[in-house]
Amino acid sequence: MDKKRNVFYTLSSSSTISVYRTNGDKAVQHLQTLSNIYKLAQDKALSSPALSPKNFSIVSIQVIDPVESRGHIQLHLMAITTNGVRLFFSPQASLGGYGYSSVPGAYKTLGVQHVRLPPTNLLHPDEQTNPIHSQAMNSYALIQTNPPPTASRPYILSAIENALYFAGLTIATQQGDVDTLDYILLLSPDLPKIGSFGQPQQPSTQQLTSYQAPTYPGYAGPQGSQRPPLTEQATLLPIPGRTWAMCPAPRDPHDEVYATHDPVVTNELVYQFTEPTREFIVMTNVGLSFLAKRRPIDALKLAVEEAMEGNTGSIVHFRDRQVLPLPY
Repeated sequence: MDKKRNVFYTLSSSSTISVYRTNGDKAVQHLQTLSNIYKLAQDKALSSPALSPKNFSIVSIQVIDPVESRGHIQLHLMAITTNGVRLFFSPQASLGGYGYSSVPGAYKTLGVQHVRLPPTNLLHPDEQTNPIHSQAMNSYALIQTNPPPTASRPYILSAIENALYFAGLTIATQQGDVDTLDYILLLSPDLPKIGSFGQPQQPSTQQLTSYQAPTYPGYAGPQGSQRPPLTEQATLLPIPGRTWAMCPAPRDPHDEVYATHDPVVTNELVYQFTEPTREFIVMTNVGLSFLAKRRPIDALKLAVEEAMEGNTGSIVHFRDRQVLPLPY
């Protein structure tokens, strides 16, 4: 349900998305059906092995809040497939301006705006280690993990069952190697790399937890533009039990300034000083698990505490990962 845009979406087992709007108390108006989504996605990500008719199956759709949109791109919906491909939908315009209307409240036809492929360097949870300073290096705080320099057992997503998108963060789960646990995929923008503003990149001591997504027509922007490459942080963690549902944790209304962000809400480097840590609740058949997305200021606090105990590795890593070079 998209309450702010007054529409709701349905997803069929054949990966068809339909859009509806209520029309009075007892009527529902059908607005659009997208039945060729695979072809639309393939046009954005040509020759990608992650996109094929055999493995293309949308498992979840997520509404994107209007406050996340800026400029002429207004993202409305995100869909995720069983192998972790994410599709972002926005209103489309064709020749003659079809799809847009000057009439207030008129529906704008949706199309695939951007395709984001799953990370190819995920490390299997069994291959991860737990050094003392890993707590400050990992963006999520459910289980402490830090990949070794080389990945001897990369993990390929293939059977995602649940997904959640909120404020630029994506969480998805699929069954682990045994039936008593799930693997939970956590994705977030790698803001220090995206926000370097053209400055030279410093070598990073963290490996295999971030990846640069390929540049597609939906992302590249106008010809000759200097948009920074899209880079994300990706983490795969085990979680006890089989996942039934996920949601953002309730927040104190006095702390919630989500609707008034400028710049956009996905820029955690800015709002980390005005909002508390974002938390999520995962309900499984064995209970509730809580995930906390660490802000850079949280990682700095942990790094300083460990440096005071004689372990300077975390503070050096934080410097290389989070501090942007000055322009002078």
